[in-house]
Amino acid sequence: HSNYLAGKGADFEHKIIYYESSRGCPFCCSYCLSSVDKKLRFRSMDLVRKELAFFIEKEVPQVKFVDRTFNCDSRRAMEIWRFLKEHDKGKTNFHFEIAADLITEEELALLATLRPGLIQLEIGVQTTNPATIEEIHRHMDLAKVKQVVRQIKKGRNIHQHLDLIAGLPLEDYPAFRQSFDEIYELKPDQLQLGFLKVLKGSYMYEHREEYQVIATAYPPYEVLATKWLCYDEVLSIKLVEQMLEIYYNSGQYMRSILLLEESFESAFDMFLALGEYYEKKGYASMNHTRNRRMEILLEFVAEQSGSTAEYSERMREAAVYDIYARENAKSRPAFADDMQEWKQVMREYCKKGKLSHLERFYYEPSGERQEEPYYILFDYEQRDLIDHQAKTVRIKEKQE
Repeated sequence: HSNYLAGKGADFEHKIIYYESSRGCPFCCSYCLSSVDKKLRFRSMDLVRKELAFFIEKEVPQVKFVDRTFNCDSRRAMEIWRFLKEHDKGKTNFHFEIAADLITEEELALLATLRPGLIQLEIGVQTTNPATIEEIHRHMDLAKVKQVVRQIKKGRNIHQHLDLIAGLPLEDYPAFRQSFDEIYELKPDQLQLGFLKVLKGSYMYEHREEYQVIATAYPPYEVLATKWLCYDEVLSIKLVEQMLEIYYNSGQYMRSILLLEESFESAFDMFLALGEYYEKKGYASMNHTRNRRMEILLEFVAEQSGSTAEYSERMREAAVYDIYARENAKSRPAFADDMQEWKQVMREYCKKGKLSHLERFYYEPSGERQEEPYYILFDYEQRDLIDHQAKTVRIKEKQE
């Protein structure tokens, strides 16, 4: 690693470095090739410290640790996290794949002290179905996972990715829906929905006939159907995955999606209904701008049975909020009010040109409508280091 990285002319601007500090995994998940080799080897800590210091000095934007279970050795994980904290220059983000149920109280205490954005965590939950967890040879304390995810989330300093896998044995469509809803309820910064890869040499591959697995014959050997999940159900989950990526994982529609949840008992059903709407309208095969994605969402809400005028108006305001929370939109959305109606307030509070923006609202996020409008000032110079949204300031002022 070291000699290569220090090589002449190395350029790290806008680069992601994939880094390995250990090889192998102590667990035996049946779908993973790491389960085949039972050996677990660690790179010299002297070398690790030297190389991490090099990345920090060169201000590499992101370093992704590819260790299969980074925190399987708590002492070593703590040592690396302390090193990163002590040598942090405020530029580099470090990504770790961890087992949340192995996290200790001492580790949680340390993580809570880290600079917002210094590290991000990827947690492979994969499923919440107890029978599936046992069948794929995973060992997971789901209650502990949920407790850790919630505790880390409270700190607002660490971006969390939670992973689910569709197509695992003994998990049919209703069971996967349950897994999705249960993990979505934790509101991770990203919920990554993947599909089982039937890798040659894995336990899963050896039992593919028993599980009646049908997978693509070419990389990435992705599942198409199983004994418990038919092809049409896989396609439905694909729709959910597509809408999840667009409307949740992008982080660009958060207030709107939170409001949309009020109309559905199941988050899985919500994303599926939205995906089916895209297909029905012929939108699925088209590229769309962010404003257009929001317009489609508002169209979807308007066509839902039981949707009231008040709910549609709340959704419209949420849509305007989401558009401007991310950026000062170059073109005014068609669903937004005329800004001329509050230009005097705008002149008084927008002192940063395009780096700030003011919008008028009547509805509280809770749904209560105010008699007098209030205003939100979006400051694009100051952003949340976790979700990258603009800093907002609420202004209560009557128009003249």
